[in-house]
Amino acid sequence: MWFGTRDGLNRFDGYTFKIFRHRADDPKSIGNNFIYTIYQDNGGTLWVGTQKGLYRYNAREENFTLLKGTENKGVGKLLADKSGNLWMLLGHVLCKYDLEKDTIRTYSKDHYTTVSSMCITHDGTLWASSVNGYLNKYNPVTDSFESFNVFSSSSTPSSTWINCIFDTKQNAILIGTGARGIKLFNTKTNTYKNVLTYNSEKTGILVRDFTQRSANEYWIATESGIFIYDIATEKITNIRKQHNNPYSLSDNAVYTLTTDKEGGVWAGTYFGGINYYPRQYMLFEKYFPDNSDNAIQGDVVREIHKDQSGNLWVGTEDAGLNRINVKTKKITHFYPTGKPGSIAYTNIHALLSDDHELWVGTYEHGIDIIDINTNKVIRHYDAGQGANDLKSNFIVTIYKTKNNNIYIGTLEGLYKYNRRTDDFTRINYVPSNSFVYAILEDENNNIWVGTLGSGLFFFNPGNGRSGHFSGKGSNNNSICSDIINSIFEDSRRLLWLGTEGSGLCCYDPSKGIFKHYTTEEGFPSNIVFKVLEDDNKDLWVTTSRGLVCFNPDQNKIKIFTKANGLLSDQFNYNSAYKDETGKMYFGSSKGMIAFDPKNFISNNFVAPVFITGFQVHNQEVRVDPKNPPLKESLSYTKDITLKYDQSTFSIDFAALSFTAPEMTEYKYIMEGLDRNWTYLKTNRKVYFTELAPGDYVFKVATANNDSSLNAGITTLKISIRPPFWKSSWAYLLYFLSGAAIVLYLIRNYHKRTEEKNRRKIEILEHKKEKEVYHSKIEFFTNVAHEIKTPLTLIVNPLEKVVKHSGKVPELKNSLRIMTKNANRLLELTDQLLDFRKTEITGFSLNFVRTNISALLLEIFNSFNSIAQQKGLSYILELPETKIYAYVDKEAFTKILTNIINNAVKYAGHSIIISLHPAGEEDKTFCITSKNDGSLISYDLREKIFEPFFRIRETEKQKGTGIGLSLSRSLAELHKGTLQLSSPENDLNVFTLILPIHQEFEFNL
Repeated sequence: MWFGTRDGLNRFDGYTFKIFRHRADDPKSIGNNFIYTIYQDNGGTLWVGTQKGLYRYNAREENFTLLKGTENKGVGKLLADKSGNLWMLLGHVLCKYDLEKDTIRTYSKDHYTTVSSMCITHDGTLWASSVNGYLNKYNPVTDSFESFNVFSSSSTPSSTWINCIFDTKQNAILIGTGARGIKLFNTKTNTYKNVLTYNSEKTGILVRDFTQRSANEYWIATESGIFIYDIATEKITNIRKQHNNPYSLSDNAVYTLTTDKEGGVWAGTYFGGINYYPRQYMLFEKYFPDNSDNAIQGDVVREIHKDQSGNLWVGTEDAGLNRINVKTKKITHFYPTGKPGSIAYTNIHALLSDDHELWVGTYEHGIDIIDINTNKVIRHYDAGQGANDLKSNFIVTIYKTKNNNIYIGTLEGLYKYNRRTDDFTRINYVPSNSFVYAILEDENNNIWVGTLGSGLFFFNPGNGRSGHFSGKGSNNNSICSDIINSIFEDSRRLLWLGTEGSGLCCYDPSKGIFKHYTTEEGFPSNIVFKVLEDDNKDLWVTTSRGLVCFNPDQNKIKIFTKANGLLSDQFNYNSAYKDETGKMYFGSSKGMIAFDPKNFISNNFVAPVFITGFQVHNQEVRVDPKNPPLKESLSYTKDITLKYDQSTFSIDFAALSFTAPEMTEYKYIMEGLDRNWTYLKTNRKVYFTELAPGDYVFKVATANNDSSLNAGITTLKISIRPPFWKSSWAYLLYFLSGAAIVLYLIRNYHKRTEEKNRRKIEILEHKKEKEVYHSKIEFFTNVAHEIKTPLTLIVNPLEKVVKHSGKVPELKNSLRIMTKNANRLLELTDQLLDFRKTEITGFSLNFVRTNISALLLEIFNSFNSIAQQKGLSYILELPETKIYAYVDKEAFTKILTNIINNAVKYAGHSIIISLHPAGEEDKTFCITSKNDGSLISYDLREKIFEPFFRIRETEKQKGTGIGLSLSRSLAELHKGTLQLSSPENDLNVFTLILPIHQEFEFNL
């Protein structure tokens, strides 16, 4: 439904309004908020006439386009003819818009006077009304108008203004005037008649609009409310605002009317907003206090009963007793006044008509007996201490059996009235402490008694048979509750028990079987007050949440609430009555309703379901063709694509039915997420939170009990795009990266395997080299042993010969050379033997206190002559303080000898031997040897200490290749180090560091 107001255009889906207003920042919004008229042409296009131009509504994009030529002009009326032309009133000027040519033609006032309204009759003829009281018929052949005066036969009017005209589709036009009411113009005879000129107060009727509700029924909007005119019978009904009646028209100034597809009428008023009169599928008469003279008194209706004269007696819990004359509709009120003949109390709980007497049971005020003919209380019964007195003044229910026995249910048991003695007898079949709430006599003369808390009792006064049903047992085939609100026997002789909190209970006496009906079976509440049966064998059940029509055979349930026209959803205890015509009366907390189920009309309208809203993170998504996700209106959208960060969204939907939309139930499913349909009672919004990327299909439909009235399924395809890191391209990248990693791992594996194999080969080669090395050592050791003994035998005699060779100088020099070389060979054999000892850790040291400074000087001087022969700068640096340390003197001498010997052997020009100072707190002393021989690469700092290793520059010089290796081994036996340090000023630097003290020391 579309509504035009002074503050924008409103679209209503039965639940919520969407408002279209002018927005300065949006050129496609409607240009003006003051809406004059709304019209939908034959092509389905919506045209909106405003105070400043005519706008075409683009339904797909939900925006507006201004029709050129109508700028800043008020558009008062719109109509489309059979040729597709759009006729309009711009101000009071008649114009025709040709949609094909996109041109507007203006008809000058030469053809007519100022136009006030227009209509197009069923034969396609255009009629225009004028402000001077004429109807003008347009002739398209001559392009001219023929005028007819519709005030010619009337007395001189104060005004001839015609506000509106309307085609009846019966060769007649309804004319609404500004002060002379309603006229009917016959288009065949070109004559008119006055339908209604004056109100009941004899004032002229101002007519504003017409609508047709049925073939002969026309609704007329006036300043005096709404008039309903039956053109066939000429019957006129006036609907007006009724003060204190919330169900009446809200304002008498009715400006516009329209009829929807269901047959409901919408009325736009000046001060009272929008009024809706739905099609009356079910008509509920309402009786409630509205402070008028002819209304019932009291909101809370309890007992309802008819007397023998046909008067309806209505007892309330808050305002006494009401008597309704069903024929005249006159209502009489009965209040307690304290005077003789008045009722005792306002809180009425029980009523019973007995011949010409009315029994009235009150809350804690006993029983009144009213003479129906005189309307006076003629007797009163209070509780007393006598054996035949009532024991409680709280009278809950009064019941008369088929043999005219009267039973009274009270707070303290069940009593029978004794007509002969005019007193009461307590019925012992029911415990005296039982709160009796309901009494019923069945077809077999059994008396059934329902209590609050004690269950269900029955007895037969004729045969004495009795029994009791309690809901405290564990047997499911039992009464469902001990709190019984009502008892009813249907036409099939089944007993229906209304309970407090356990729903409706059905008992089959012939089978002894109980069956339960609760909210799980579709009832709106488990609190059941009263049950009646209509002529179609349907049960009408009152509850705390509405009225239920229940078909037990089909298990079909239909619920009626305030949305269907009830006064309240909260009904009352023991408050129901069915008269001889089949009309039913039910009391509630807000009054009483009455209806005849035979007069109910089946609603066959199938409401289409539309998706009306889409929100992302609780923000409504606007239609924007250039900015997804919503490129066109939801009514036209079949699929929608969301980003991964838009996966939390909600969807609104509505079935476009305006007759009790609150009663429409829905079901939905999100395919791709849900397996089954989800059913909704009242909610029309569903939420989805952080859905995984993928494709989904949202489906929604109505889910009423009558499947024939359910429309088709509305679907919306929803695609949620994954983030880049979850997209197809990303997965391709992941695959390629994974493949690259696998290839890398395979390649790395092969490299590692090759490296392992290479290491194995190196280990084997090293092992082989070690074996060769050991073979060399063994060989040299064996050779050294073999050589040492002959050398010793040679050296000793040779020394003696040298001593005696002084007489022959030439011989002496030769012998000295021989001695020198023999000693050299002996020294080499000793080194080989010492090295072998260190290799097999068999070289033991004795650490004695030694003057390191003196020993170093001694060894330094032994190489002084060789250094001089080679022309070397040969320097020894000693600290001022002598250094003493515990060393093996022989091993220490070998270390220093090898270090200085290598320095002298490989030096180029200079050698510097330094003993660094050591303080008392120092634990080690340090000796360095520096020479300017071929610079040894620092990368070979470990390699040069391997046995038999020679650097390339010194391979040709004499040497065994085991001196440095032996020296390091001896240094390590001293728990010290010998290493090649970083070069200093292009000098090779060897550093010897030994501890001053040892674990085992000797002082000699």
